[in-house]
Formats: sequence, structure tokens, C-alpha cells
Amino acid sequence: MSQQASVSAPVPSPAVIDTMTKVIMSQTDMTEEQVKIALEHTNYDLKRVIREYMRGGAVESVNATDAPTSTSSAKTSISANQMRFSEIRNFMDRSAQQYYRQQEMTKIYNQVLERKKAEAAAAAAASTVTGTADTADTTTEATSKL
Repeated sequence: MSQQASVSAPVPSPAVIDTMTKVIMSQTDMTEEQVKIALEHTNYDLKRVIREYMRGGAVESVNATDAPTSTSSAKTSISANQMRFSEIRNFMDRSAQQYYRQQEMTKIYNQVLERKKAEAAAAAAASTVTGTADTADTTTEATSKL
């Protein structure tokens, strides 16, 4: 990055700078003055200006007295686009958590249901076996009494 800062790019025409300024202002909540300063600082690299803004990088101010104000407001305020995507991410995260929680609950419910069915089948089989054994015992007792 230090090589990019030391290498001076040719200054674009005023029309190009105006277009770049409009694009950056539409993507951020920076003022026109802040955008122009940031463009000069990054050697007119549009993507780098937006990237630094999204990372929370401070925008340099013309006056030294304005620097703390612009730095603190750049860190605390976020653009409408950032808020929108943040809400979308939060919504999708909550939805995914609810989906996986529901899947886990369904899996547990099915396991419990299968266990109950197996217990019921085992109990029915056991009662049938003991019922047959009881019948056989009574038949044997009846025949032995004869």
C-alpha cells in the first residue's frame, strides 16, 4: 500500500472527478468535500475510497480542527445501504437458526416416536409370548389332571 501512496497517478479530468464523486456519494454518506479529499489521498482510486469507508477508515479533513469531528462521525454513523444489508444479514441469520432448531426438534420428535413404537411393539410381543406360555401351562396342567 505504501507503494501506491508514493506513486502519483495522473489527475483525472474534472468531469471524471465529478462522476467519481457522485458514485462515492451515492454509496456512502460522505460529503462532496470529504470525497474529494479521500480521492486525492488514495490517488483517485474509487474502489479504495469506498473500501476504506466500509472498513470504518477516517476521512481526512481540510482543517485540523475538523479532524476529530469527522473521524468520530465516520466511525459511529453508517450509511443507509450498510444498515439495510446489516438488517438483511441479521434476518437471514435468525431464519437459519430457527430452521436448524426446527429440524433438530423434528429429529428428536421422530426419535422419541420411534422409541415409543418400539417399546409398544416389544410390550405387545412380550404379552403375546407370556400369554401363549400361560395358555400352554394351563393346558399342561389340565392334561396332567386328567
